[in-house]
Amino acid sequence: MFPSAFVDESFWQPQSRPGAYLMSAVIIDQDDVAPALAAASAAARGQPYHSSELYHRGHVGIIEDMLDVAANHAGWSAVSLQIPLDTRPTETSSDATRSVHRVLGEREYARQASLEQLLRYLNTQRVRDVYLESRASHREWQQARTENRRVPTTDRNDIRTYRRLLEQHAISHRVRIVHIKDHTHPGLWLADAVAWSVGRAIRTNEPQWFNRITDTATIIEAATGKELHINERGAAPPTGERDPHNLSQRAQIMSSPTAYPTTTTPDHTPNIYTTLLQQAEQARNPAAPLAQQLLNNMQILAVKVQQLQETVDRLTPHTRATTQHAEHSPHLPTQAPSWPQQPIDSEPELP
Repeated sequence: MFPSAFVDESFWQPQSRPGAYLMSAVIIDQDDVAPALAAASAAARGQPYHSSELYHRGHVGIIEDMLDVAANHAGWSAVSLQIPLDTRPTETSSDATRSVHRVLGEREYARQASLEQLLRYLNTQRVRDVYLESRASHREWQQARTENRRVPTTDRNDIRTYRRLLEQHAISHRVRIVHIKDHTHPGLWLADAVAWSVGRAIRTNEPQWFNRITDTATIIEAATGKELHINERGAAPPTGERDPHNLSQRAQIMSSPTAYPTTTTPDHTPNIYTTLLQQAEQARNPAAPLAQQLLNNMQILAVKVQQLQETVDRLTPHTRATTQHAEHSPHLPTQAPSWPQQPIDSEPELP
């Protein structure tokens, strides 16, 4: 049976920083979908689930339970991260003059880039159905039905990205995307929790949420598909596989710290964001780390040469003194002994 994937998005677009956009997918085997959705509903305590709202209301236990459901019931979770939020050539205008239209355009560009890479990844995991939350309003859906259209205008860009990948043979025709109108679908709650955990680490430097699922999750750079790391724990599964299914106990028993800061220092970029940004830049520019490594090697070589020179300088006076003592010593021969000369190209006689 082919697995299914439930997808949600999250973005961070401050005026003074590049921001980030991510799309998360929770991959569940077809036979495990029903138990996973039931567990997600139980974790939500019978109420509509939204991670940000629950966090601001202080219901962190519900978020932790939802992340545990993702870790225990999903085969794997994948996050396609566009960082910075827009990697297109920037226009010659300051942040202060950016229009709302341009901001929305940057966000849409990041969404489609993230979706494209995510679909590529899900294709390698043999995912059949990809469920996304529709961004269209109820009125837009009604209008689409009136005009005999299957998809509202707001969701058309997603379909264009999907069809382009099909035409390029980048994904299999078995992959299907479905926009869900129901915002209370438990599968989307799982994807929301995963997206929120990564977004929280990026915005406020709090990795403890993502640590609950790090043994069963992969973060990939949206432009290249290369893996990014929030920390050094966990590992991506081999391409085309969805293992491990037997989860380590580390992710199941991990608990969050007791303190949950609600804000971050406005004048300081979180360390995790900076680290991910550097990883993304290196992924898009493979020559950069090689050049940096070469520079580092040259610096190391320069230090070793300097150390060698200092060693030679320390030994030189002692060597000179030894030579002078040998020249004036009556107990040492003044000439080297005479040894029989033999051509260097001659061969010894065999017995």
